[in-house]
Amino acid sequence: MALSLATMHRFIVKEVASNRSIRESMDRIIAKCSAGHPHKDWAKLGSIRYENLSALQRWIETPFRLEPSMKKLAGLWFGLFNPICNDEAVAELYICGSKRFKPNPNDNSWAVGPDWWPENRYAKSSVLARIYKIAYRSRGLGNDAEYPLCLAYGSLSVRELLRSIDPSLILGKSPSLGVAVGFDSGDFVIVGKLTRRGLVSI
Repeated sequence: MALSLATMHRFIVKEVASNRSIRESMDRIIAKCSAGHPHKDWAKLGSIRYENLSALQRWIETPFRLEPSMKKLAGLWFGLFNPICNDEAVAELYICGSKRFKPNPNDNSWAVGPDWWPENRYAKSSVLARIYKIAYRSRGLGNDAEYPLCLAYGSLSVRELLRSIDPSLILGKSPSLGVAVGFDSGDFVIVGKLTRRGLVSI
């Protein structure tokens, strides 16, 4: 039995727009996934400490402190992709910026050809790597786990990080920034708009 990824995408978008904690939202998402595709690995995936954002907190500030954009950006793209690390594929997250942004949930073309491509863009997320490893182990869940959990965790963690950081560090020369998280080759979530007053919904 395979999950309806379209259904999961809609569910994730609603969770990101909510005020629930990462832990609560990830538990709800995993429960919905488990109901749609019963499998013993959901318990293992549920035991991951999604709420521990200390490593990501240190990472996300680094490119803005060391390599701030010299251009006025309009959007930030947090991309999910599958690099090879130590001869194994993993799931990973990176950040880049664009002078364009479209608040269209079906069009992320604005993120192509970024205007800000910092050297320290990669999160090196142990959580995303763990999700991928469990998803693709022998007789694992595969994309039924990778798609919803990586998209959800990436979006929810970026939302929480941007809520906790001084907006001026991220904004730089920009009055506001649209923020989206998603797969370079697929679906994404518009997390919101970062302003001087903080992250707001679009």
